[in-house]
Amino acid sequence: MTIQAKYKLKGSLNISGDKSISHRSVIMGAMSIGETKIYNLLESKDILSTVSILRKLGVKIKKKKDSWTVNGVGTGGFKQPNQVLDAGNSGTTSRLMFGAVATNPILCSFTGDRSLSGRPMLRVTEFLKNIGAKTTLTKGNYLPLSIEGNLNSLPIKHIITKPSAQIKSSIMLAALNISGQTTIVENQSTRDHTEILFKYLKINFKSEKYRNGKTKLKIMGPAEIKAKDIYVASDPSSAAFFTVGALIIPGSNIEIKNVCLNKTRVAYINILKKMGGKIQIKKTGKMSGEIVGNIKVRYSKLKSIVIPKKLAPYLIDEYPILAIAASQAKGTTIMKGLAELRFKESDRLRSIHENLLNSGIDTNIMKDDLIINGSTNEINGGNKINSFHDHRIAMSFSILNLICKKPLKINNLKCIDISYPKFNQDLKSILLNA
Repeated sequence: MTIQAKYKLKGSLNISGDKSISHRSVIMGAMSIGETKIYNLLESKDILSTVSILRKLGVKIKKKKDSWTVNGVGTGGFKQPNQVLDAGNSGTTSRLMFGAVATNPILCSFTGDRSLSGRPMLRVTEFLKNIGAKTTLTKGNYLPLSIEGNLNSLPIKHIITKPSAQIKSSIMLAALNISGQTTIVENQSTRDHTEILFKYLKINFKSEKYRNGKTKLKIMGPAEIKAKDIYVASDPSSAAFFTVGALIIPGSNIEIKNVCLNKTRVAYINILKKMGGKIQIKKTGKMSGEIVGNIKVRYSKLKSIVIPKKLAPYLIDEYPILAIAASQAKGTTIMKGLAELRFKESDRLRSIHENLLNSGIDTNIMKDDLIINGSTNEINGGNKINSFHDHRIAMSFSILNLICKKPLKINNLKCIDISYPKFNQDLKSILLNA
C-alpha cells in the first residue's frame, strides 16, 4: 500500500512568515530611526544570519514573546564590526547587506558556508563598485569578500540586464544613504517586496513600468526613515509545497491562510491552474503594504504545459515543487530558460533532474530547459534522494514521498531549517488518515 493510499491532506493551516519580506523587514528596521516591532518574522537559519550580522554592526535586536524588536541606527549608522560577518547559506543576506553597508564608512568582511561560497557575487558588487565602494572578492567573484563603504557615494544610473531582485534591492538599500537621485533600470521586472516596504515606510522614491517589461526606479537620498511596526505575511513559496501536495494526493482538500499574494510571487498558482489544478484564491486585505489572502486547494488530475522563459524570474524558488507536480501530470511538461537555477543553493536544474530520474520519472535537460514526462503509474520509492543541502529540493521530494510505495531516503533533511523550520510540523498537521 502506498503512503498515498493511507493518507490525504485535509484541513487549514497558517504557515511561517515570508522569507523575502522577513529579510527586508529586519534590515529596514535596522536602517530606520526608532524602534521597529516585527510580527510573524520567519525564524529560519537564513533570517537569523541577517539578524546576527546586523547585531555585529551595532544594531540592537531582541526576540520577544510575539514579536522581534529592532532599534534602528539610521541609513548611515552601522558601526565598524570587529569580526567577520557570516551569511551562512543565505544569498539574500549577503547580497542585501552588501548594499546596506556600501555607503557607510566601514570595512566589512563577509563569509558564508560552502554552498554560498560557490555562488557568484560580482553581479552585485560591480554595481556597488560603480558608486564608490571598494570590493575584493575571492577569485574575482566569490566569498569570502571585503567591502569598504564610501560615505560620498555617487548618485548614478544603474542598468540591470540580469533579472534579479537581490541585485535591485542591494542598490536600493545603498541609495538610501546617497545624496542625490539614484536611478535603477531593470530590463525585466522582478519581485517588488523592497519597493512595497519603501512605500509602506514612506521613503521618497518613484517607480515606472513600461509596456516592454522594463521598470525604472528613482530614489532620492539621503533618507531618514521613521520606524514603523511591520507585519510579515505568510510565505507563498512555502505554501507551494502544500498546494502541490494537495493537488497530487486523492481526496485532499486544504486551505492555507494569510498568504502573501504579491503578483510577483504567485505565478506558480497560475501555472498549476493551467495544469488543471483546482485552486481558489480569496483576497482578505493587506499586511504592511502586501496583499494577503487564503488559498484553497483540492485534488486534481493534472495535465502538462510549456512554461515560457519569461516567467523564470517569478518562479525561481518554485521550479523544484513544480517539477514534482509535472511528474504527476499527463503528458510532457517543458520548463524553459532555467539558467539561473544553476546558481541557487545547489545547481537546482541538475538537482531536480537527477532526483526525478532516480525516482523513476523520465526527465531530460536540453541546454537550459527541463523536460519532464509525467507518469500516472505508482512510484516505487525506496531510492536515495540527494538534497544537495538545498532546502527546496529536500521539501519538494518530501512531498513526492507522500505518493511512493516505499519511503524515499532523503539525505540532510536538516537543511530545511534554512527557510522553513516548521515544515514537518505543518505537514503533519494536515496529513490525516484517509
